[in-house]
Amino acid sequence: MPVQPLTQSFTSARPDGLDGPEALPPAAARGRLRVAVVTSGGVDGDSRALRVAAAAHAAGYQVTLVGQAPATVALPGIEVRRVAVAGVLGNHRVRRPRPGLRWPLAYRSAGAYDHRTVQLAAARQLLVTRSAELDLVHRPLPLLALARVGHALAWLRYGVRAGWTRMRAAQYLAAVRRRRSPVARLDNLMTDLARLALGRRAWRRLDPSLLDEEVAYGPVLDQVRPHLIHALGHRALGVAIRAALRAEGGGHRIEVVWDVPPRMPAASRREGVAGDAHERSFAREADGVVTVGQGLARELRARHRLATTPAVVRNAPPLAERPLTHPHGVRDRCHLAPEVPLLVHAGPVTADRGPGTVIEALPKLYDLHAAFVVPDPAHPDVAALRERAEQLGVHTRLHVLPYVPVAEITAFLASADIGVLPVLKLPHHQSVLATRYFEYAHARLPVVVSDVRAMAAATLELGNGEVFRAADTADFVRAVGAVLTNPRRYRKAYDRVDRLREWSWQTESAPLLDLYTRLLGPRSRAEA
Repeated sequence: MPVQPLTQSFTSARPDGLDGPEALPPAAARGRLRVAVVTSGGVDGDSRALRVAAAAHAAGYQVTLVGQAPATVALPGIEVRRVAVAGVLGNHRVRRPRPGLRWPLAYRSAGAYDHRTVQLAAARQLLVTRSAELDLVHRPLPLLALARVGHALAWLRYGVRAGWTRMRAAQYLAAVRRRRSPVARLDNLMTDLARLALGRRAWRRLDPSLLDEEVAYGPVLDQVRPHLIHALGHRALGVAIRAALRAEGGGHRIEVVWDVPPRMPAASRREGVAGDAHERSFAREADGVVTVGQGLARELRARHRLATTPAVVRNAPPLAERPLTHPHGVRDRCHLAPEVPLLVHAGPVTADRGPGTVIEALPKLYDLHAAFVVPDPAHPDVAALRERAEQLGVHTRLHVLPYVPVAEITAFLASADIGVLPVLKLPHHQSVLATRYFEYAHARLPVVVSDVRAMAAATLELGNGEVFRAADTADFVRAVGAVLTNPRRYRKAYDRVDRLREWSWQTESAPLLDLYTRLLGPRSRAEA
């Protein structure tokens, strides 16, 4: 069988499988209308942004994809605009912490800290150089003795200065850590006071990094002048609504579609309150809302009192005519023979995703290897995972690989034996099928998932894998063992029903393009 090209088709199609003009919105609704897809993160790894942009382009719209680095992906016919967020406002609190009574000697700014610490390092280098000079240069004994006494006094002065500088530097770093993780009672009190005093406008004070993004993204959207902005996440929503207001003030109408992911737990009360205030400020201003699950759609309608329930557009990969092959798939990258059992975990390895369960299970799974495909192999969370694997003596069976381009994900994963999703039972995991779940399915991988509601129900219904109790290592070992005993049984589940077509971007993008048509349909070419 010939090897298919790695680039998967993102072309949208109707759920009944028809392609071509009959699958697209009416020509009058497309014409030369411009769509901007805005993501607040990097473009390359954002599969949702890439799939939305490609679907809009296939439907006949002129598409501009706007996001941050890395943004090296090339999509035919789609303009990619990379923005750089300077972070001046968002980092001001960290660069100039207020030490207060707890750290009274801390440096007052990052500039002062950098200047003093570098100056200290330079002084030490000069003293070490002087020591070498005294050893090498010949002098009469009285002059040499005098020079060495002076040099010893210089070292003494340096020691006093070093102690003072290091004490102030340590207090500065402690103040910075406090600013980066504002979880103390006083921080929470100030957050609550800001919420009470400012209401929905509290985000401006609590998370000024949102204004950094406005400075970076706003001029780009003003220049593009789209007719519709597809904003991914609440951070992009604010940028989009403000751009629409400015455009409408100049006589140009912009429709805004808000694409809502599951709500991640906030690292602090300050972050949570700021995100909630920002979302409430702009949620009802969006012209259309889409999300990734029915439960989340109902929750959004109730939370923001939306006029209609958001459309559900799950982030599933495109359906290939036959399984794709990859010349350097995950098994090849791990240098493993076909008979060696291999499970794969794709995505970040934050604690809420349960990667620790996999590592703790490896000593009991003997020759099983585990591959973690992560966005940043040098991330501290990955380092902690490696360290734990070394402590357990299984580090030789742990493989950490970088992300591959979005269009290659399914083919890249297909050579593994099991796809795992050991996520913890937190609210943002309960109500939706994860993107990785769909990617494992399109790779025809048996899955082992924790007992969160949506994924457990789908797995039990389809029979494509096993469900285990979240964070229960022994039950995870049982589930993996069951799949490895008869993997063919679980792979056959993908052949029994037309589930993969249902779980495909061709099907999922149809409601999104219908929404675009409803919002842009009345417009004509003259408005472009």
